[in-house]
Amino acid sequence: MIGILGFSVILGVMTEVNKRDKDTLNSMYGIQRSSESVFSQDVISQLSNPYVATQLYHKNQLVGIITDESQINAYLNEIYTADFEAHFPNSQLNYSDDIYTVEHKSYNVYENIDQQIVGYLSENNLLSIKANKIEFSNGAVIYCKNLEDFENARNTFISGYVSGEELSILASGETVPNLNDYGTKTVGFEVLESLVFSEGYAPLDDIKTNEKEILNFLSFGYDFESKSYTVEEFDTIEGIAWLNQMSSQQLLSINSDQLKSINQVLKPGTQLEVTRINSPLTVRVTQQRLTSETLYPESTLYIEDPSLREGLTRVSQAGKLGSEDVLYEDVYENDIAVSSKRLSSKTTVEPVREVIYVGTYVEPRVGTGNFRMPMINSKISCGWGCYAGHQGIDIQSRSNRGYGPIYASDRGVVETNTYQSGYGYYVVINHNNGYKTLYAHLDSPGYFRVGQTVLQGEQIGYVGMTGITTGPHLHFEIIVNGVRRNPCGYLSC
Repeated sequence: MIGILGFSVILGVMTEVNKRDKDTLNSMYGIQRSSESVFSQDVISQLSNPYVATQLYHKNQLVGIITDESQINAYLNEIYTADFEAHFPNSQLNYSDDIYTVEHKSYNVYENIDQQIVGYLSENNLLSIKANKIEFSNGAVIYCKNLEDFENARNTFISGYVSGEELSILASGETVPNLNDYGTKTVGFEVLESLVFSEGYAPLDDIKTNEKEILNFLSFGYDFESKSYTVEEFDTIEGIAWLNQMSSQQLLSINSDQLKSINQVLKPGTQLEVTRINSPLTVRVTQQRLTSETLYPESTLYIEDPSLREGLTRVSQAGKLGSEDVLYEDVYENDIAVSSKRLSSKTTVEPVREVIYVGTYVEPRVGTGNFRMPMINSKISCGWGCYAGHQGIDIQSRSNRGYGPIYASDRGVVETNTYQSGYGYYVVINHNNGYKTLYAHLDSPGYFRVGQTVLQGEQIGYVGMTGITTGPHLHFEIIVNGVRRNPCGYLSC
């Protein structure tokens, strides 16, 4: 009895030790509790030896523990056949990038919820389908159903910047001759980004299924807000492009189904895409541009002329603009100008420098004291005192109904050149020797500014009828030391 009792104690101790060891192993190979997962998944049995269990996560949350990978694949094939095969033949489904699996050792056997797991993935759009994957060297990635659609869309995008004829010539490797006529010519183009083609998995929403969708991606990038413009009367392609901060060529490119030429007449009401270009492709186009530009002459050459009176100038040689033909090399990236280089130039018209002689001769500012008649071939129509208060003489030309040029009676400096109600337009010359002469009733202001020196006999104006007068004549006065004197005492009247 004692032996049997002792054996039972030993057996109980061993059983307790085995239970603790198994709990320890379960702790070592434990799996995240099902209460923290998307689905509640019960333990249905325990094994003596641990096995590798596969946990499926959506981001950082456990969805569930997979029981049978082959069953999962079978469910995915059923979904593919029912929903995707018609549009994506010869393809297959897989998990999206947000789904991943982790393997752990465990003693616990969990209930089978493989079908619920697949249903969760399908309902939450967490399945990806195999498609053509195109990776750009700048990091952009696009998935598309058909490579042919991608090639067509890429060619359409490129043709927005290089015409079909130019593209054909450049692609053939032919050498493009230099431009000989005014205008532009494309002499080179390249797409800066390289592409890698492969197969990959992507959510259905991320796969471009037609050429239009691919062209939109190549034009506007990933996330863009589409913007349209309704054509109004008299709108032009250039004007619409300017209003929407894009080039005319870009507007043509993204509306290639409607716009064929920059000079196209637009129909009011037409809807045009004006979303800003933000392409993962960079089309670099090199153009030659031959244009005529103005050649400006050297700055005016001024030469002093001692025979010409100070303040006067004489144009010896009139300036003339020239011209030259200039050949430029312009580089554009998606029709945005990035550089321009002058290749050559040829003068077509030589510019002519203006040459002006500047007078340096200083005319004496003091009169001679000898006076001449201020008009030629003239007569005195009203002498000194011919009516009360008349302190001068009225002179008329014998021809031209009394009108005629007026000349300085002696040299001096113009002191007054203004208008007064009685005299009309009149001029006073100070001869700086005690004498002044006054000339009234001019048809307009005198020809010399106040302060300018005039020569004896130099024309200073023209007879008019300004002020108080009954007919065209020159009212002429001589003033000696501030006192008016009879001009005929100084002239040959």
